[in-house]
Amino acid sequence: MERLVRILATTAAYFASLVAIAVTTFFVVIFLAGPHAGLLPSWLEAAVLGIGWLVVVVLPLMLATKVWRRLGKSIPGKLET
Repeated sequence: MERLVRILATTAAYFASLVAIAVTTFFVVIFLAGPHAGLLPSWLEAAVLGIGWLVVVVLPLMLATKVWRRLGKSIPGKLET
């Protein structure tokens, strides 16, 4: 039962953070490197797009890993090492 709660909480944290980070990153990337932005040189727009994708992929995974590990410490009856 504790494992199911751990899986559900981790999944919920992953998808909630994915949505929040993706929406925020989308608007930042469009503002900085969008088709009519003109704020950055053209060679830097590709880097902003790549970093945006990296943020959307990595940050939710990091948060889900943190939730998974934190909930793993609170399982009753688990031996501490």
